Amino acid sequence: MGKQHTTKTNLHTSIRIFISILAVIGLGIMVYLTYLHFSHTESFCNLSETVSCDTVTTSIYSEFFGIPLSILGIGYFIFALLFLAFHRRKTTFQALFLITLFAFIPSLYLSFLELFVIKALCILCESSKIVMLLILVTTYTVSRKQERVEVRMMIPVVIAGVVAALVTYFAQTTGGFQQDTTALIACMNEQNVTYYKSFRCTNCKRQERLLGEPYKDLNQVECHPDGEGGNPQLCLQKSITHTPTFIIEEHGVEVRRVVGLQNLEELSEFSGCPL
Repeated sequence: MGKQHTTKTNLHTSIRIFISILAVIGLGIMVYLTYLHFSHTESFCNLSETVSCDTVTTSIYSEFFGIPLSILGIGYFIFALLFLAFHRRKTTFQALFLITLFAFIPSLYLSFLELFVIKALCILCESSKIVMLLILVTTYTVSRKQERVEVRMMIPVVIAGVVAALVTYFAQTTGGFQQDTTALIACMNEQNVTYYKSFRCTNCKRQERLLGEPYKDLNQVECHPDGEGGNPQLCLQKSITHTPTFIIEEHGVEVRRVVGLQNLEELSEFSGCPL
């Protein structure tokens, strides 16, 4: 009996170590994705237009109320590590299974966005989901042997996960009241304002969302060589180090510039154009 108990204890310890290793791998992926979100460096997994981590991590769908989703992933994997380290009860694996199930469902929504909305696949993002799936399968297998995992326990967790995915969707797609910026954009063009941007820049996407559909009529220069109509040489000539950047020129001479995300009031003040 004692030998059987020791064997069972050793097995559980091995499983904890295995899940902890998975969580460390997932944590590393999430930290790197967070770095990509905020930095201007190009990731190693930009293989093509349809397989690009940067395209996904700088899209508007990479955030939840202004918080990068990768930070939420960091939170999950840190929680999993701490939970395994300090929760030594019979229900440990069962509880971690239900928590992982809840977190896994919204991540599937993000995979849907990559395939059908962003139309670019993030290898690292999907790798983190494979890690979560392995944790999910492992904890389910162990908890089923220890204590029955009933469907009635999973249903509310699945519902909560779906609700979380829906909340994420509305947070990402609802922009609230959109002010008409047509007149502002027209005036900015008259004042020789040029918008320097990069298609991989998160704040550029926020800026364009803030300006609305009329932003497409604004004088603009794409600074990334892989962007549509990219003109990196001009950006170098203008000493563009960060995007978005707005520059006013008169007869080819720079009058003033602002760097970074600007709200409509700041753009109005900068350009001298009324809202």
